[in-house]
Amino acid sequence: MSSQTTPTQVGRCLNCRSEIQVPETYADGDNLQCGSCGVGLRVMRRGALRLVIADVEPFRHELRTAQQRIAGLESDLAKARASFGIGANGLGLGVLYIVAKVALEELPLSRGLIIQAAAIALVTGILLELANFLFLAKRREMARLSAEISEMQKDADALQRKIRESVRR
Repeated sequence: MSSQTTPTQVGRCLNCRSEIQVPETYADGDNLQCGSCGVGLRVMRRGALRLVIADVEPFRHELRTAQQRIAGLESDLAKARASFGIGANGLGLGVLYIVAKVALEELPLSRGLIIQAAAIALVTGILLELANFLFLAKRREMARLSAEISEMQKDADALQRKIRESVRR
């Protein structure tokens, strides 16, 4: 008894890039499933053998979700960049300076004293915010958000590529 083997061609799964043996009996438009990742694939035999994703709608949904998440992270990053975290404490120091001068040293409340307190508030606020930006939580949060956006953008680009390659004829 002789065993007959069906001739096959090697194709690559568009999702996980693993090699798949495609029997010659599979015609253009037939479906099969990747043994590695389980995604449904469609055989394309126009010219060279191509395997494309049979149903791209789950990928489109995942792409929309990723794009919404990226937009949310970019909004969070913009808020983190624009926030006045501990720098707002400079205003409190300016007010405290005025109270100390008026109440403790019994100086009269004058325009010069207010200008001096405003300058102290501004300088300490800028220095505190600069320290927060360079060394503290604000910088870590901005770096984390930037890295997460970058990673999600790579994933979204890969999804777009898979969708584009699957829908082109």
